[in-house]
Amino acid sequence: MNRYGQMALDHNRRHRPAAYSQIPDPEAFFAAAGEEIAAEVTRLRDEILGPMRPGENPEAYRLRSYQALATAEELTLADHHLFQPDPSIDTQEDWGDDPDLDRRYRTLAEINQAINTPL
Repeated sequence: MNRYGQMALDHNRRHRPAAYSQIPDPEAFFAAAGEEIAAEVTRLRDEILGPMRPGENPEAYRLRSYQALATAEELTLADHHLFQPDPSIDTQEDWGDDPDLDRRYRTLAEINQAINTPL
């Protein structure tokens, strides 16, 4: 199992125990999921990185490759269904004792929802 599979297994075991318990063979499932995640990270890294730029030396290209990899990992893992929160757990917080803070968090939640709503 690669590191992405292990990350997904650990996350699901800790944060999605009900879903995790429904997987008949977690080792095989997360090993396969890790391979899929690795392939997506590589594909996205290559897309972000692109070819060497005119005048770019190999060292600069290598450093840019590391940055592209970090970005690809962040984007892929943030969007992957195995790393999403358990929908059965209510994550709403009540800031009613501080109306200003409550208003700010509600505004941020509305903005976040608007950003994530497909057009």
